Amino acid sequence: MSVWRIALSSSTMRICAILGPPGGCGAAPPTCSSCDQHYPRQQPRTGRRHAAMKLANRILAITFLISTIAIVGIAGLTLAVSNGALHDLLRKSLDDSVGREARNVQNSVDMVKSDLVVLAEVGVSGILGDHSEPNPDSLKMLADHLNAMMRKRPAYAQAQLILGGATGQRMVLSTRSEDAGQATIGAPTGGLSYEAVLREKQGLRPWSAQFGAAPWASKGEETAEGRNVLYFSAPVVARGGATVGAVAIAADFGLMVRELGWTSEDVAYSVGDQTGRYLYRSRPPPAAGGGAKGNMLDDFHLRNGWGKWLAQGEPHLQWELRDPPRAVDLRRVDLVDATSASLPEILIVGGVASFANVEMKASMYRTQLVVTVLGIGTLMVLALTFAIFCLVRPIQRLTTVVDRIAAGDQNVIAPTQRRDEIGILARAVIHMADRLRKTAKNSEQAAMGRMASMIAHDLRNALSSVKMNLHILQAHHRKQNDDCLDGCEIALDQVHYMEHILNDMLAFARPGTLELDWVDLGEAISTASVSLLPDAMRKSIDLRSSSEQKLPTVRGDRNKLLQLFQNILDNAIQAAPEGGHITIETRVLLHDSQPAVEVKITDNGPGIAPEIAGKTFEPFVTTRARGTGLGLAIVQRIVTQHRGHVTLNSRPSGGAVATVLLPVSPNNAEPADGASLDPGVASQGM
Repeated sequence: MSVWRIALSSSTMRICAILGPPGGCGAAPPTCSSCDQHYPRQQPRTGRRHAAMKLANRILAITFLISTIAIVGIAGLTLAVSNGALHDLLRKSLDDSVGREARNVQNSVDMVKSDLVVLAEVGVSGILGDHSEPNPDSLKMLADHLNAMMRKRPAYAQAQLILGGATGQRMVLSTRSEDAGQATIGAPTGGLSYEAVLREKQGLRPWSAQFGAAPWASKGEETAEGRNVLYFSAPVVARGGATVGAVAIAADFGLMVRELGWTSEDVAYSVGDQTGRYLYRSRPPPAAGGGAKGNMLDDFHLRNGWGKWLAQGEPHLQWELRDPPRAVDLRRVDLVDATSASLPEILIVGGVASFANVEMKASMYRTQLVVTVLGIGTLMVLALTFAIFCLVRPIQRLTTVVDRIAAGDQNVIAPTQRRDEIGILARAVIHMADRLRKTAKNSEQAAMGRMASMIAHDLRNALSSVKMNLHILQAHHRKQNDDCLDGCEIALDQVHYMEHILNDMLAFARPGTLELDWVDLGEAISTASVSLLPDAMRKSIDLRSSSEQKLPTVRGDRNKLLQLFQNILDNAIQAAPEGGHITIETRVLLHDSQPAVEVKITDNGPGIAPEIAGKTFEPFVTTRARGTGLGLAIVQRIVTQHRGHVTLNSRPSGGAVATVLLPVSPNNAEPADGASLDPGVASQGM
């Protein structure tokens, strides 16, 4: 009994006790060094969980570090690119705006020149004839024309026309008064002649009273002191080609450029002459040392390169200054052609834009970027923490399941319903555990079979001698007709019972191979019923057989099939009460698109006890006082060898029903030793 108790205590102890490892070890694995070589000690659960958390923390740290480096790198690159883009945008905007204002100044200069051409060629030449004297009516028309032009050009300070003739020179002078021109017709004063007008230097020059007899009388201004004008003149050519006069226009330079830069608040515009002297400023440009110095050369540090730039005739110059940080753009505007004088008259239109606004925007972008990066980092940490939690928690649960399986717990529920990788792993673990349990069970049963075979072999030899001597004693006492005869018969019955047990043990231990042949299944069932008829009659059991049709022959081993039905009928006879009944029902059907025979054996006994439900086909499982519990295990193995199915269920109305399904021609019937003792082939309650 001690051997069986040790064998049934746990799977590990079963193998140790039955197989007997080297050295005769029969101790439990925790104290068995030999077993530890095959079954290493388990790592503590807390250690495994700690290792899982270490892995999770490592994944979190590495992912966060890589993501942080990537985000910071992208943020830095974005900031540098945006800063450079802002600087480039400022330079481009400055270049476009200064170029636009320079074109406006150039257009104003060209407008004055165009008006001269109109006055000289259209207005004057259309009135005068070939060397004819200007008459009063013609002069009056010229005066009206000049006044109309003065009304159209608010920046014009004075326009004068001097015509020569045989009787002398006459002059028409239109000077701005209020918002219109006031024309004067008469002889030139101050020694002016049209030859002198044409000799006057053209371009930008200070206002001078020598331009005409009338004083400066611009609206709101009482003096012309300190003002500059753009002075241009053109000859008046008669139809014959002779020069008969001159036309001159003096335009107030301040009025021409007074709207320069009004549309822009980011750029400080200025206009200067070729010496760098400021002629106009929209506002003082930012300069080092507490303010502008009043000269372009000093404000923009151009003392060394100014003359070279003017000599090269480049129309555009742009560069940057550091203290304070600013961008400077200069454009050249030509007043007269370079061939008209030794030193051509030019204007310099400049613009200065400070990088302070760019730096302020860059600082604002930097702050926004830092806040965004911190927000993204926080969300990333939360997302990674949640992802790690969602990943580690199922792994920890699965680790707990594996630990419970390793501890021998067979009622383990794993998260196999998940459809992700964790669910696949859980199903693989459960499948592996089932296979390991089946493998261990098969190994255990094989070891028990070897032990049973050894025990049965030795006991049969001893029982043979005991049986022979009991027969001799029975014959002797029968002759003597004494009271010992009953004792001999009882002893022989016990020997027969022991032989029955040994036969079951040998049948379980030595399954043997199938000897396949075509077997009449109806004849095999009838033979098994007849062989057990005496046992049924002793309990007055009604053994009934009903068949819908003649059963076909099946491919199988006749002896094993006969043993199969004998074991089922014997189990039913022992379960049925006195005067009970057993019914055998057969029919032919299709199973998996193949012809098969179904045999149902029903009794009216107490049914299957709840404590062994689900384990009826396991070896050594029985509720009877006598018996080995190997009959149904042998039944299951024989059915499995024939590629069939067997179930044993309780009936709701009482009793039990055993259902055997055998294919007529099983594919790949197992001819080997039938080591398949897998209870999963036939499930209880199927």
